[in-house]
Formats: sequence, C-alpha cells, structure tokens
Amino acid sequence: MMAEFYKLLLAIYCGSIIVSGEGYYGKQITNGKIRTLAHRVTGTVYAASNKRLYIEGFSYDGTAPDAFAWMGSSDAPSSAGDIIPVNGSSGVLGSFSNDVVRLDLPDGKTLSDYKWLSIWCRRFTANFGDLIFPAQIKTPAPVSLGQLETRAHKVRADDVIVLNHRQIKLVNLDYDGNGPDAYYWGGSGGTPNSNGFALADESRSGSTAKLPGQALNDKTVTVTVPANRGDVFSIGYVGLWCVRFTQDFGHVDIPPMSELNVPPFDGESAVPIAPTKDTYTPPVTRDNCEVLIDDTYQVRWSVTATDIEVSLSARIFPGTYMAFGLSGSDTRTSMIGSDVTVAWLAETGIKTNAVDYYLSAYQQCVVSSGSGACTDEGSTPAGTNDVIVGESSNENGIITISYTKPLSTSDTNTDKVIATDKDVFVSWSIGPINPNGLAAKHRQQPSSDVKINFGRATSECPAFTVGDKENLKKWEIPKAGKEGKTEFQLDMGQAGGPRGYEGITGQPGWGIAWYVDGFIIPEITLKRNVTYTFTVNGGSDETIQASYHPFYITNDEEGGYFQKTAEEQQGVIIYAGPVNGSLCEYQSMGAYNPDDFDTFEKYRDTSLNRVCDSPEEPATVTWTPDADTPDLVYYHCYTHKWLGWKINIVDDYTDASLPSTTISMVTLIASMLIAIIMM
Repeated sequence: MMAEFYKLLLAIYCGSIIVSGEGYYGKQITNGKIRTLAHRVTGTVYAASNKRLYIEGFSYDGTAPDAFAWMGSSDAPSSAGDIIPVNGSSGVLGSFSNDVVRLDLPDGKTLSDYKWLSIWCRRFTANFGDLIFPAQIKTPAPVSLGQLETRAHKVRADDVIVLNHRQIKLVNLDYDGNGPDAYYWGGSGGTPNSNGFALADESRSGSTAKLPGQALNDKTVTVTVPANRGDVFSIGYVGLWCVRFTQDFGHVDIPPMSELNVPPFDGESAVPIAPTKDTYTPPVTRDNCEVLIDDTYQVRWSVTATDIEVSLSARIFPGTYMAFGLSGSDTRTSMIGSDVTVAWLAETGIKTNAVDYYLSAYQQCVVSSGSGACTDEGSTPAGTNDVIVGESSNENGIITISYTKPLSTSDTNTDKVIATDKDVFVSWSIGPINPNGLAAKHRQQPSSDVKINFGRATSECPAFTVGDKENLKKWEIPKAGKEGKTEFQLDMGQAGGPRGYEGITGQPGWGIAWYVDGFIIPEITLKRNVTYTFTVNGGSDETIQASYHPFYITNDEEGGYFQKTAEEQQGVIIYAGPVNGSLCEYQSMGAYNPDDFDTFEKYRDTSLNRVCDSPEEPATVTWTPDADTPDLVYYHCYTHKWLGWKINIVDDYTDASLPSTTISMVTLIASMLIAIIMM
C-alpha cells in the first residue's frame, strides 16, 4: 500500500500522466492549465512527444480576427513566435468548446526550442491565454522492457518495446511455429493465464486470431491492445500463450502506469488520435443488439410469439449486402448449410432488398443447378422466401435494413427453426451484389465461432463513430469501354483514400490501385466476341514485391491469386494474364491530400505525375470474352488483393448504357410521343 502511495506522489511530482483509455494524451506538462486572460480561453496541455502537444478541454470563443496557437522562445509571450497548426490547420482559429485539439510543432523544432504557448492575436498583439513551460519537460518516448526469454517452442526476442499506450514491439522475434493454439497474449497481473486476451497482430492486418503454423525467424512484430481491452496500462505482461494447453511460451512483465512515460497511440504519426468523435445510432428500436464487427457491423432484434424482427446496420455502400442468420452447424459457425437473410440497398440508393438464402456450398450460386449461395426459391430442392423486408436508412455512412422472418416455417428444405431459449451458432458476412441480383463472394466473415441467445435480456450496442472520412463524397469515375475501343493502358497509381478506391469499392485499399487510361479503377465494359488488347505497366522486378503487380482478368472479386491457398483457388478462373511489364506509376508530387479534391481529375492533374521505368517496356495481353464469359468479371493484380475493379461483359453496348427495363420505358415514351404528334 505504501509503495503505491509513493508511486502516486512520484507521478504528481514529475508531472501527472492522465488516466488510461481513449482519453490518454501523454504527459501533462507541470502546471499544465492554460491561464485564462480573454475570450474564455481554457485548457490543459499534454506533451505527446517532443514534436506534438494536445490540449484537453480547449475552449475559445472564436471572435478575435487574427488568433492562433502561438509558441515562442522569449521569456514571456510576445509577437516573436511561430504559428502552431491546430488539428493540421494553420488558419485563424475558430470557436472551440471543451474540445481536444492537436498541436504539431514546425519542421526542425522540438518542444525544447520553446518557453511558452499562447493563444495570440497578431493584429492586436494580444495574449488571450498562456502556459509558461517548466525548465525541463520529460517528453514521452518508447520504453524498452528488455529481452523476452524462451519458455517453450524456442520463443525469444532481442527486445520488447512499449511504443505507445496501445502498442508493443517484439524485436527480432523467434518462434518455431509448432504451438497448436498460440496467440500474442496480454492480461492483468504479472503471470500469463487463461483470463488474458489476444493482442492484435499488425503484421496480419490487426488480426487477433491464433498464429499460423509458421516459424518466425528474427521477425519484428508490433501488437496492439484492442480498444475494448484498454491499453498497455491495463495489462501486466505481454508474450505468446497457448490457449488450448494453457502454456506460457515466453513473456515479459509490463511496469505499472506510473513508471511508463510513453506517447499516445499514433502520437508520432500524422494521424490524429481524434479522441472526441461524433456518433450515430441507427433509427430503429429493438430489444437486443450484438456487435459483429467493431464500429462496422451490428445486428438488432426483437422476438414476438411467432416472428423475429431484425435490423442489420453496417458501414457499407449501396450495392453491398449484409448477410445474417443461423449457422449450418449446431456446434460451430459454418457457412455451409447456413440459413441466412441477405439484405442490401440497391446502388441507386432507392430500392431495399431482403431475401431468404440457403448456402449449400462454398461458392456463388450456380443458377442451373441451384447449388451454392442461392436464394431459397433458387435452391435445389427449392424453398420459399419467408422474409418480409421493412424500412431502411442510409445516414452518416451507415446503412440499416430491417426485415421480419418467422421463427419456424414449413420450408424444411432451406429454413431452420430459430431457437429463443439457448445459445445458437450464427453466420454472417458482408459482400457485393452481382448485377443479376445474387450475392457474390463475401468480403468479410467471422474469424471465429459466434453464438447468440435470441431470447436473452436487453443488450445495447455502442453508437457508430462518424468522422470526416465517412462524409466525404466518392469520386465519380467515368466508365471505360465503348463501341470501337479495343485497347486499354494500365498503370499503377495512388489509391485516393475514401474518395478513391475505398469509396468506389467499399473496400479499404492499401495505398495503390490500377489506373486505366489515366483514371483510377474505372468500371470497364467489354463486348462479347470482340478482341481487346491491354497494355500493362505493372512492374517487372519481383524482388521488390511492393512494386510488382502482374495484371490478370478473373472471376474473383478480390484478386491476389498468388496469395491464395490451393483450396481458395478452387473455382477461380483466370481469363487473361498474368502479365506485368515495366513499372509506370502515378506518383504524388507533394503533400497533397486526396480528401481535399472533389473530383479525381483535379486530384490527378494537380497532385500526380506519371513516372515510368527507363526504358518503358510495357507488356501486352489480348482477350476475347465469349458466350461463356459471365456478365461480371474483374481486373486485378496477381500478387496482391484489392487493386482493381469490375469488367462488365455485354452482348451489345446498348446493354451497358441503359438497363433493359429503362430501354423499354424509353421506347414506350417515344411511342407515346409519336402517337401524340400523329394525332
């Protein structure tokens, strides 16, 4: 007890470190309260690093004409100082009310170069509020915990470093890969145990799944404490743990919070922590809710005597489906045999759909045989569509679709009984809808078993976060392909963030994407029985994987055939390629943010420059889609997933310009006009 008391005194004496969680901003500067002089300026200042400050509870009425965050090296605030960008902006300050703001110091400057911070009006040389810094500020920095020594399976690491309040780096990690159920693991206390939890592996896109059965040799790995588990201050150890056999493969202890002066998560990056965000709750009322993907996908439901009323909400775009229902197995989550409802908002954003599906095989529906992911009515043997679609909404980047389904139906071929008195295993997925209105291969699905008790007591889900990216309008990219055009040029280019690849496809990009004739991932329309030539500059040096992108055409929406297992390659068809050629890339010419451009053309012409290997030596591939080619295929990178987009295959280009129903309507209207004129 006395030891903890002295640690508390030490923290107070050295400058307090605020409590852990999403509100952690680093080390509070001693006497960190901003002195209020005018315009209701208040706030508490924290050092996130020697290059970044945060002000918590920042207020300023915004009425002065020329006010800035201002820092200088004189003994007291004066007109000799530097403008300090607030949340990335160097403009005149607007109004703030109890906000958290980020201050990034100018290039070449560190906190030791300044003696004070002020909210300063240049026009009137007025100080509205200030903080005088102490002589020494011990800024947060990563902390080394020393070597991780082996306990089993040759686990060791040269060093374990707490990078920030959420992330830990294991330097030159070794592991023989033979553990049957190994995870990166953390938990409270100083001894690993089954009450701990899996840490997210950033080398596997933040996965908390068990480690694959592969050896690690001198691999540096960064692990992250999941947001719903707290932070490094919440755990007392980090290491590798076997869940099945409750075995510690090796760990190191993490000191208590009072001994760790580390940066906030992302404290050293250009991305703000954004601890305060607007939130959005779907406009539906249900008795229960379950989070399927954090801040991305939720299911709400109420149960009546005969039915279940369901509302699915996800951060998706129109034309993307949400599937949810009972697992095909009573003992685990299994897609095969699942009885699910597939719900989506049409790409036009008008028509809402919710359809009964039965998943008889791990493939898209084969309409001729009624096998695969088919509607109940299209399955063999056929069932009935027992789903009644309800209301929908599309707000703040979140689509919500409601539907009703009977707890038990007479459709024994494709429907399961929905139990409400016990835990049951469920299946869910997110993916694209094909032009024929059937669900295509999912993009996201459960990584582990999921159970729900549909008859349980009330449970609530957190609100979705709403940020600027969700409100950005995606670029409208002109479609490629028309009568007489038979040649296309493909280069690599910048992915364009939420306005570009992410907004167009609904799938997070990884920084680059295919450019076709100078446009980012346009939909291409090709005509059957016409031969097309693709000139490709995807990069020819396969020793530099980040710049090696062979082009191919496939029926697989995600691409990256080279990365797939033999099982995953089953059913994937390659129609053309792969070919690569020299590398040509639309590279950024400076620190331009694609979010700031409302059209792709403005972004490309202002920010990008096409740079090619010398000499430029493209590769070419020809392809003739025929009668057996599906209506929808994709162009992609053979070695990486999610770099390309859609190719629509048509019998005639009028099919691509107007849907048949629209053509019929146009014809009808034209006929009516002619009849009127003739009268």
